[in-house]
Amino acid sequence: MLTEQAQHALKLLYRRADKTGDAFDLDRIDRALDEVIRLNSNAPAAFQIRSALAHAGAVLRERRALAPAIPLDETDSYREPGALDEHFAVTDIRAWLDTTKALTASQRSLLQQLSTDRDPSDLAVERGLSVARMREQVSRARRRARIAYAAEVVPA
Repeated sequence: MLTEQAQHALKLLYRRADKTGDAFDLDRIDRALDEVIRLNSNAPAAFQIRSALAHAGAVLRERRALAPAIPLDETDSYREPGALDEHFAVTDIRAWLDTTKALTASQRSLLQQLSTDRDPSDLAVERGLSVARMREQVSRARRRARIAYAAEVVPA
């Protein structure tokens, strides 16, 4: 059961939250509400509010220092903030493989299987070919794909 002082502090914090529209203040008040409930102190409501807001503000300032906000107008319009994902290129090439008409169905299937990290020697066994013959097919499919990719994608 909450003490009367804690209940009064919660009411005052809720009123304060209703009056503000600032995200930082709302986060701070939310953390302060949690702290008042957790501590359930007999201290005066004003003291509990001041103390809880101070602690919440310190935590949020530390969080901002760890991960500063970057205004979107300072970023390049074509680039999202954050680390680049090396799988983007693979995804683009796989999408291109699905749509290009420069490859035969057999070459397309082979290159799609290779793009999923399939081992060529395993593919040779599945297709009933020797490893040397499979390497030859892989080489030819890759060569044809390189030429087609350069013709279709690079100039665009």
